[in-house]
Amino acid sequence: MYSVIIPIGLLFTLIMVKKIPKIGGNVPVALIIAAVVTLICGKVYNPIEWGKAWINGLDRLSWVMALSFVGSFYGETQAVIGTLDTVVDLFRSLFGKSSRGMVCAVIVAIVVGGEAFGDCNGAAAVIGLLVVPALAGMGMSGEKVAATIALGCMLGSIMPPISQAVMLSTSILDLPQSVVDETINLTFITAGIILVLSMAYAAFGFVKNQPLPKELIPEDKPLTIVKKGFAGLLPLILVIVLIIANSIFNLNIMKMLLGPVYDFLAGIPIIKGFTNSIVMILIAASLITFIFKKVRDNAKEVLQSGFKNVIPSLEIQACAAFFVGAILAGGQIDVIINTMENLSDNVVKIGGGIATVLMGMLTGSQTSAQNIIFTFFGPLLMNMGISGSHAAMVGSHLASAGQMMPPANFTVMICAALVSSSLGKKVDPLKAMMYLLPIALSLAVVGFLFMYI
Repeated sequence: MYSVIIPIGLLFTLIMVKKIPKIGGNVPVALIIAAVVTLICGKVYNPIEWGKAWINGLDRLSWVMALSFVGSFYGETQAVIGTLDTVVDLFRSLFGKSSRGMVCAVIVAIVVGGEAFGDCNGAAAVIGLLVVPALAGMGMSGEKVAATIALGCMLGSIMPPISQAVMLSTSILDLPQSVVDETINLTFITAGIILVLSMAYAAFGFVKNQPLPKELIPEDKPLTIVKKGFAGLLPLILVIVLIIANSIFNLNIMKMLLGPVYDFLAGIPIIKGFTNSIVMILIAASLITFIFKKVRDNAKEVLQSGFKNVIPSLEIQACAAFFVGAILAGGQIDVIINTMENLSDNVVKIGGGIATVLMGMLTGSQTSAQNIIFTFFGPLLMNMGISGSHAAMVGSHLASAGQMMPPANFTVMICAALVSSSLGKKVDPLKAMMYLLPIALSLAVVGFLFMYI
């Protein structure tokens, strides 16, 4: 069991003890060091085998990395062509007579934007500034404004159909596409319910029920807003149509169009991540946006910004891939499964669930929580007879819950900084984090429930 305890203990120490010179609190470095120690403890000494382990890990996480990469550029194009502005104006027109309705509208709009990015921090940075004036104009405190933006962004990262959190958990478990689709369908239900709860919570907890200031309400009728911004909505409509065709009617149109090219790419390790149905759809939608003059004229800035925003996520994911590959190569998963056979299922479920949430809290990243804890925990759940889809629901929801909690909620920190600079006043990020606790706990409840249903 030492082959498990030593690398995991080291990983936790390096992440938590930020006073360690140069490497303390640095998640990517901690993952690499822990991966090397994992391989050594597993008696894998050949550097060639280390490289193979890393490639295996990258191959397993290729879907997620491709989704993050493509999603970042797609999100940038949507901001440039005004898709989000149209959505916000539409909801302002529909709900403008009520501040509570407006908060709900903004959350939905941010969720759509956050889902497009596939990364909540990138979404916060790009989308956040666009909605600060609308929220602050309703008399909300800076902390509540930051919490609202962060809430929408983080819900966007788990919201289907893109659902980066679910894609990661299914990738770690190496589930077939049919089970991935089943998991996505389940998340439509859970994430939809949590979204409704979030809107109700923010509407009744963050603002007083009063009409919006007239200057915030568009003069145009909803239909007119849609007509004016319809061109900017076309890429989003394409994404929705193609996803519906794939998930409901089992028509993978992108695969059909690519034909042999798809089969060739799907057979290449790591590169095959780009053949994921949702990734291909986002690629198509991103390319179509270059029809718009605004995108062509700002192509360099779009590409640079998209690349800049996604680098931190890709860095963590690449290092996590090494750790995942090391665990598989070193045989630690088999060691854990054999050890846990003597423990009660409830002990394993509760302990693993709490560990997943805690890692999300400490790293501020559902990605790290899943790669560090769920890599072990997920196979254990399936070994107990829990279905792949339910196990994936556990990993995605518990990790997302941890990410939303203090003290290391980086999304809230980003949002607090944006709100502070926009409004010119101090915003307490910790206070903003506390506002999100009820929603975080609801995600955790869902995660634990799927261990027992």
